[in-house]
Amino acid sequence: MKSDLIEVIVGAATVALIATATRWLFNAKGDQKPTFRNGAHVYGLKRQIRVVSYVAAALSLLFAIERVRQDLRSMRLTIDLLFAGAAVACVWFGSGAVLTDQNGITKKSLWKSQVLRWEEISQVQVHKRDAGAIELRTGSRTLIVDSRFVAPASLLREIEDRTNAPVAKD
Repeated sequence: MKSDLIEVIVGAATVALIATATRWLFNAKGDQKPTFRNGAHVYGLKRQIRVVSYVAAALSLLFAIERVRQDLRSMRLTIDLLFAGAAVACVWFGSGAVLTDQNGITKKSLWKSQVLRWEEISQVQVHKRDAGAIELRTGSRTLIVDSRFVAPASLLREIEDRTNAPVAKD
């Protein structure tokens, strides 16, 4: 009887924690201006997204380590690898920045960096259905700045000022 009550309490606490974290995450406004460092504007990730991503990565890694410790004799590593993969995906999602300077725009992520020069950009698209993601296109390349980054209005103004590309909104 006591274990059933504990399970109900733990389940209710888990749901409350997830609901609170989700509300906190989706109400994240972030800074409305980029920081200025080494001659470039830096549009970082919203603090809430970074915190939730790193906490999820730590929990996934903790679950993976705990399962490996428990299942070492049985060698059931599929779930362990899934937890480890989720940890890597969460770290990737919680990292990155967009930098703009007089030469162009750079989007940095954990293991990749994309650079577009201002004069190369031929089209700018703002996707309302994707929470205001900004898509920049050259002939064959595309750079998408999604809603994880701070100050999207400031970034869009800077893009409009530095390019002569038409801005389309959907």
